Amino acid sequence: MEASPKKLSPALQLSMVGLVAAGLLVLALFSSPPQRTGDLPQAQLIRLDGSSVQLQSGKPTVLTVWVTWCSYCRQQLPEFEAIARRRTDVHFAFVNDGQPAHLVRHFNDTRGFVSAVVYQDALRTVSKLLRVNGYPANFFYDSKGKLVGAIPGYMSPEQLQVALAQLN
Repeated sequence: MEASPKKLSPALQLSMVGLVAAGLLVLALFSSPPQRTGDLPQAQLIRLDGSSVQLQSGKPTVLTVWVTWCSYCRQQLPEFEAIARRRTDVHFAFVNDGQPAHLVRHFNDTRGFVSAVVYQDALRTVSKLLRVNGYPANFFYDSKGKLVGAIPGYMSPEQLQVALAQLN
């Protein structure tokens, strides 16, 4: 004879639902969401020539956080570079997330980026500030350095054009 599962009384079911709801409410009230101040990240980045710089506002900026092993990054960055060549009114910043300089330099050299600026962020400061959890991660800033949009993952050239139209 098999034992049949015991059913919980409606009162016990209701109290369990209430307990779960209360726990979710406490979690929502006391957990902090990702902190995005809305400003262009201020971090010491390294250009491929070895100079140390900070990102500056002044014109709209497309900031893409990427890594060399990411297949979507390898597809997206050359597409963004092609648009950057035509859109000199927008600063394109390709921020590598913590990889060694020789890998970043080789990636750039084999693709010939000239309009977008490639940066190395050895300490991963930008990705930590922006709470990046996947690659590529795309952030859009207006000319005053205020965040106006963020799109995780691969963006097609058409999607980029739509996002750029919203920056102006």
